[in-house]
Amino acid sequence: METSPKILFISIFEEGEGGGEGRVAYEMARWFSHSFPVVMLCPGESTGLASDPDGFRRFRVQSARQGSLSMPLLSALNVHLIFKFLDEFKPDVVHIHDPALLGVVGQFWAKLNRVPVFYTAHVLPSRVLDFGAAELLHQAMNPTTEAIAEQYLLNFYANCDAVIGLNQTAADEVRQFGYSGRIIIIPNGRNLEMFHAPALADPASPARELAFVGFLSKRKNQAFLLEVMKHLPASYHLTLYGEPLSPDHLEELQQTVAAHALNVTFAGQRSQQEIAAALQQTHIFVSASKMEVQSLVVIEALASGTPVVGLSNETIDELVDESNGACLPKDASPEEFARAVQRIGELPAPEYQALCQAARRRVQHLDWSNIMARTVESYRQVLAEKAATQPKSPLADLPALVERIPDARLRQVLADLQERISPPLEELVDRLVIPPDAAPEKQARAAWLTILNMTASVVGYYILKSPVAVRLRTSPRRLSPFQRQRK
Repeated sequence: METSPKILFISIFEEGEGGGEGRVAYEMARWFSHSFPVVMLCPGESTGLASDPDGFRRFRVQSARQGSLSMPLLSALNVHLIFKFLDEFKPDVVHIHDPALLGVVGQFWAKLNRVPVFYTAHVLPSRVLDFGAAELLHQAMNPTTEAIAEQYLLNFYANCDAVIGLNQTAADEVRQFGYSGRIIIIPNGRNLEMFHAPALADPASPARELAFVGFLSKRKNQAFLLEVMKHLPASYHLTLYGEPLSPDHLEELQQTVAAHALNVTFAGQRSQQEIAAALQQTHIFVSASKMEVQSLVVIEALASGTPVVGLSNETIDELVDESNGACLPKDASPEEFARAVQRIGELPAPEYQALCQAARRRVQHLDWSNIMARTVESYRQVLAEKAATQPKSPLADLPALVERIPDARLRQVLADLQERISPPLEELVDRLVIPPDAAPEKQARAAWLTILNMTASVVGYYILKSPVAVRLRTSPRRLSPFQRQRK
């Protein structure tokens, strides 16, 4: 397709929520909207199309919200309104960031209209519930939830034309999970200019500033970082930026800090501009996260020229080595981690600054301009292949068949009928034809996923809107100190 493709992006989060996954979805959509016709399908207070002052368009779906979790009301009416809008917008590509709820509705519309579906896998499919879902929803992991999640994701993947893996590790995980379709490796993008300030942390400063940015959660493993602080000199100070997924987890961390008089500050959630400014004053970024498909904050730290010390995970293994920090084994002890931090913290100024410059070079290819070009090229390739294999309509030869009918009156009736039908009969049948690359069972899976998501969303919506849920989410006992402060 030589013209600019129209793109529908889909996120289950409202803007500003959902951690890195939500941030990437909106940043990508906004960046693309400067060059292409773009609409973001997302949750909102009411259902309908809205435009920001800068022209960024969203089709919002009425949703209930609790914390960062939004539950769209996928009633028959709202699904009808979504489909009606998509029929009018006619996106050439549907790009999904979350394999649930709005993502499945958009996927089903795309399959009916033979529009390519792209999905960016922000989580590892075999461990989807480990990425905060169980902790956020206060649900325990068990074989039943894992089996349901696995079958659900397999069905969702089966209805994608391409899955985008953020790196080779993620792509391998998707393949091992059982997806046999197209996998494209395209990393996360960042606005690197925001982090390319000329200033670097002063290596001559008597204090050493450490930082971690992200949700306070068991997966992010801040408890390990607190253990590390016990083995560092008093001149080392750690700032933890981010809100807790669970208030109880924050209280546990705070109790550890108080019990051992650790030099640690809980800074709460901060804006991107504030984080960028803080990283300029940070000597070392530290991460003990157990899983990170491709951590945005590690990319941002490197882009700011901040060396990174981290335990081995998908992101640290990909981006961090001795040239820009230290990648430690998963089973490294807090003492070993502390030694790595102190080694970098005590480097002479020229050697430390060499680490900083190498850090910036390591991620310079991840600017959004580069990522957009790679993504659009993938769109065009799939669109071209899909156009080359479009199924022939069963009614394509109808005029020739009509001409062969001996009875002239019947020929005229059929010819008149074709002209009067609106939409044209051929177009109507086209939309109901199963594409050659989508077997009947795949269409059945798409329908099943849509029905399941509609049912779950309606139940979830009214649960979050119930008086009990309202009391729970507004009770001071269930709010973190950062949330109480904002209120």
